[in-house]
Amino acid sequence: MADDTMQAFLRRRLSDPNVAVKHLDLRWSWSQHLDQAAARAAALIGAADPQRPMHVGALLGNTPEMVNQMAAAGLGGYVLCGLNNTRRGEALAADVRRADCQFVVTDAEHRPLLDGLNLEGTHILDTSAPQWAEFICAAGELVPYREVSATDAFMMIFTSGTSGNPRRFRCHT
Repeated sequence: MADDTMQAFLRRRLSDPNVAVKHLDLRWSWSQHLDQAAARAAALIGAADPQRPMHVGALLGNTPEMVNQMAAAGLGGYVLCGLNNTRRGEALAADVRRADCQFVVTDAEHRPLLDGLNLEGTHILDTSAPQWAEFICAAGELVPYREVSATDAFMMIFTSGTSGNPRRFRCHT
């Protein structure tokens, strides 16, 4: 059922004034959090190539931005690919290519992991750069990439794996 999706769950909370995210001394209500997420989703969808799958890689730590990226994917109806930040070099590049990421959203801490990698066709977006705020502010209203069903993928998470090569784990909406 369409009501059993992450997209529907988040939409029900768009005007919720209760606290959704806590980080250190900061608090965001559901409404504030989802406004930020919707702006991110609108910017990413607006910049995406419609001829490719709408896959967004997240190379981030356990931060509010990661939570925003998860909510953005849920609202936007696209797949978030949680990249394993313990991977390095060609192994990390192979994960990005295997997931067919149009974008990799990262931050100052993780950006150096992408330096020198062959990620042709993938746009790197650094949330700590001034261009990130401009990118988000220039976005219009969110028009979802798609309306999802309960069988659509919500996330792909690259686990650390026991063989040294991560396996993709699909999370459904």
